[in-house]
Amino acid sequence: MPLIKVNIPSKTPLPNRWEEVRRDFPMPSPRPFQQEVLSVIYYAMAKDDFDNIVVQAPTGIGKSAIAMTLQNRFKSGYLLTPSLGLTEQYMADYGDKLVEVRGRRNFDCWVRPGTAHAAPCWRSGRSCPHTKEEDPCPYYEQKFAGRDARITLSNPAYLFRVVQGNSSFEQRDFAIIDEAHQLEDFMLDLMEGRITAKEWRLVFGPRNFPHHYHAADWLDDVKEMKTNCEALIEKAELDGDEDKVQQFTDILSKVITCLELLADSKNCVVESNNNRFGTYVAFRPVRANRFAGEHLDNVARKRIFLSATVLDIDTFLGSLGLEDQKTLYVNVTKSPFPDGNFNVHYAGCGSMSWGKRAHSIPRQIKAITGIMEKWPNKRGVILPHSHAIRKEFVNGLKDAGFEDRIVTHDSDVRGREMAIKKFLTDPDDSLVLISTYVGEGFDFKGKLAEWLVMCKIPYLPIKGDAVIEQRMEEDEHQWRRDKEGTPECPYEPPTKYSNGLCGNFMCPSPCQKHYNLKTALKVVQGAGRIVRSPDDVGHLFILDGSWPRFFRQNSHLLPAWFRSNVTEPPTWLKRHLT
Repeated sequence: MPLIKVNIPSKTPLPNRWEEVRRDFPMPSPRPFQQEVLSVIYYAMAKDDFDNIVVQAPTGIGKSAIAMTLQNRFKSGYLLTPSLGLTEQYMADYGDKLVEVRGRRNFDCWVRPGTAHAAPCWRSGRSCPHTKEEDPCPYYEQKFAGRDARITLSNPAYLFRVVQGNSSFEQRDFAIIDEAHQLEDFMLDLMEGRITAKEWRLVFGPRNFPHHYHAADWLDDVKEMKTNCEALIEKAELDGDEDKVQQFTDILSKVITCLELLADSKNCVVESNNNRFGTYVAFRPVRANRFAGEHLDNVARKRIFLSATVLDIDTFLGSLGLEDQKTLYVNVTKSPFPDGNFNVHYAGCGSMSWGKRAHSIPRQIKAITGIMEKWPNKRGVILPHSHAIRKEFVNGLKDAGFEDRIVTHDSDVRGREMAIKKFLTDPDDSLVLISTYVGEGFDFKGKLAEWLVMCKIPYLPIKGDAVIEQRMEEDEHQWRRDKEGTPECPYEPPTKYSNGLCGNFMCPSPCQKHYNLKTALKVVQGAGRIVRSPDDVGHLFILDGSWPRFFRQNSHLLPAWFRSNVTEPPTWLKRHLT
């Protein structure tokens, strides 16, 4: 099926449907490029029957206003947002048009202590008067409202499950998916299954917990676990033991998810591990494209995807299993913000690979010291990539006399929330947040942060992540089958530095396109934290010495507005790099 691509601004005239669009547009006047984007989409919807419309547009375009304009063209729809912050933004701006639906954990149960996630009506299937429309509890009240709403706002995790198992939430005319670049990872997390040794013993007694390496070898054991769970639930119901019914129903739900994955064992990896709760085995899908398309089709007949970082439309569609559907891709290639408001400075301080970072980190601390001295009253954000690197930065900057300016946190969730809250609410204009957590999804607009340091190119971890390892091996083997022996594949055997993959360091590695795309996405998302409006002026400093090679080989994956703003470091910073 054809993929239609439209760039905005365009060298050729585009359809102008603004008089038609204006009736649906929720704002007094359009921002730059909103008029062109919506005119193209309205023209396309009138002329062609597209299954998907994908809009890539930089920060500041106003994608939520585009979404709320398009919803007027359909009788019913879903609006899906992966983050709570974005959900709250939609409700604040358009709450009069939307009905939000959340999962059970967000509501108290009326018949027993705890949340509705532990309610008898959910765990045991028993009837409850508060599941009826005559006298619903808060969970069911909002669920009924969402069922009847023309536009229902929800998190994809909740909605995909509800649509699958509840006829009240059926396929609708359309769905808008915001922050769509997260959708593949979201789908992979949604389908992950986990069974603990403790749960195994609850079902089987003292029987040893298996330690199979291959996914296919788990199938018979997990099938037996499902059968035993069902029998234990039936026995607990006959005994009137509500707690055991709840316990085994919860286990059964997890076992069913694992069986769904094991049905396609070649697309599943198995990882055995331990945490503070004991031993467990995790079943993880390698690719989402084998099930994501079906989930999306179940939700809506047509989908509109919005993101600032689609980056490569063919990879985006292929990762979701949508490459055979008719799709319109509208790509806004120019930032709506004034030239010079966003600046990317490469200030190389050496490689941040494991064996070389001991020499590079002190140089990075020296560079950051120069930035903080230059701007004593400008707030900044430092992305250290890992807590080990974060600790070295914190100690180095404290030694340099900047302890009073630093806000940071370790891996503790409560400590992280307190640190981020302090940075967002404290009026001190000299603060610098050092965090591994804020590279995506946070809005440091205005004076909240005016500079950002990226200490390491955010490559995905290869060693230690079975999904990434298997996916990269599959992609390389497929590329070699098709291309080896041609100039496109100058293959060389692996070296000790290549993680078991091709050892040709100079190869542009087109077989690693998905891996490099994920890295480029993290870079662009991180950069977008500090310039959020036309009045913001921000500076991104990239200190990792591997940036020039990554940029040379993957610049085609970066948006045009990002590439055009990459510059040399300012003279005052160069003095700190010597």
